[in-house]
Amino acid sequence: MPVNVVGVEELTKGLNYISEDIRDRINIAIKPAMENIRDRAKSYVPSNGQVLSGWIKGGTSAPGYRAFPRFDSEMIKGGIEYKQGENRTSKNGFTVSNYVYNSTPGGGIYETAGRLNPQGRAPFMRVAAGELGGVEAFNNPATKFKKRGTGSYNSDNPFAGYQFVSPLPPVVQGQVGNKYQKSGGRKTKGRLIYKAWAKDSHKVYEAIIKAVDNSVDDFNHRTLLYPKVA
Repeated sequence: MPVNVVGVEELTKGLNYISEDIRDRINIAIKPAMENIRDRAKSYVPSNGQVLSGWIKGGTSAPGYRAFPRFDSEMIKGGIEYKQGENRTSKNGFTVSNYVYNSTPGGGIYETAGRLNPQGRAPFMRVAAGELGGVEAFNNPATKFKKRGTGSYNSDNPFAGYQFVSPLPPVVQGQVGNKYQKSGGRKTKGRLIYKAWAKDSHKVYEAIIKAVDNSVDDFNHRTLLYPKVA
């Protein structure tokens, strides 16, 4: 017995309407909250006088030398922006839309430096020079207190990481566990955007939920799926 299915075209149109309407409503609803996160992140950028003086000078321009990205407070603030459209599709097939980003190398370093090791490296403890025949060395708890000399770091200053990171404020977990999102890990910590997201992300989620609810209510009234309650 043949079956005649009716309403498929109307259903498809309705679903397309909901999809487009929800997207438009969300874009409008979250824009103020996302722009507030952008502005808050900018407010967390320190002045040039609040970071190590050597960082604002930049590196040498000698041939073959890749200079360390310098810190410029105004440039970093200008590089923190909000984008409403989608970014490029990642190799895993994901895209991100409606996001705050930091486009400057110096800003990226300030945001994330010390995520893995809050003191620049795993903490070290001094070893008496006499224990190694007069050669200064340090104990590394991460390697079960194996003694190794400063020369093994292949650096003129083996404590550069510690000296760079330790004066900075601690990174803040941006993805705080709550009813909207699960707790994040090391890669969701930062001092600028992530810190601002931790402060105001709930406003974004609340705006999204309200936009979706309004879209569904509007669709129901337009299609008369439910009787209108007086």
